[in-house]
Amino acid sequence: MTLLKATGSAVIIAYLFFDSALGLLCTPVLYLLFRKRDKQREKERKEQELEGQFVQGLQVLSDALEAGISMENAWKEVEKESGILYGTSTAFYKELQEINNQVASNVPIEQLLLGFAERNPIKDIVNFCEIFAYGKRTGGDWNKIIGNTVARIKERYEIEKEIQVLLAAKVMEQKVLNIIPLGMILFLKVSSPTYMKVLYHNPFGVICMVACLLIYIVAILWAEKITKIQV
Repeated sequence: MTLLKATGSAVIIAYLFFDSALGLLCTPVLYLLFRKRDKQREKERKEQELEGQFVQGLQVLSDALEAGISMENAWKEVEKESGILYGTSTAFYKELQEINNQVASNVPIEQLLLGFAERNPIKDIVNFCEIFAYGKRTGGDWNKIIGNTVARIKERYEIEKEIQVLLAAKVMEQKVLNIIPLGMILFLKVSSPTYMKVLYHNPFGVICMVACLLIYIVAILWAEKITKIQV
């Protein structure tokens, strides 16, 4: 899929910006860029998935503690509920399973949670695990500590989701705007080939179109960065 996108983009660039098959030489560069981008997006998708499951798991943990269940058994409830909601093949379920197995072997749960946060350095996970470890060392009202922490994390998570929903329309507009410059060049190229001829097959034209291409790419990357808002 990445190779297909890179090849397709190279064909468009070769035709619209250079009017030459030599433009296809940018395919390897585009492939590397698309591969890096796809890996980053897949990583973000997995992190968002894990974060959502974690926030839901914290709610189960808080409810279990309020019901009088011990801390160790509360995490077993989280594991059980996670398996029902998301299946036993998810990364979060496997982490919970490993944590509960280690707890059964008398490994301190705060140590296991800090290891979980180290493997998954997501803001909500790190914050909770550090607060949990601190509370475990200092003691205190577990129900209150966990309840307050879960409430804050859940509130931040819900605000972030609301922002993403509000930005969805803008993201779609951005994608449409990304296509418009290409459409304009195609229209001029088809309707007024003589007008566009000066931009091809000569040093000035090549330099001009390369500059336009770079500005176009930078504009796309900048627009994507603007629409990524984190709470």
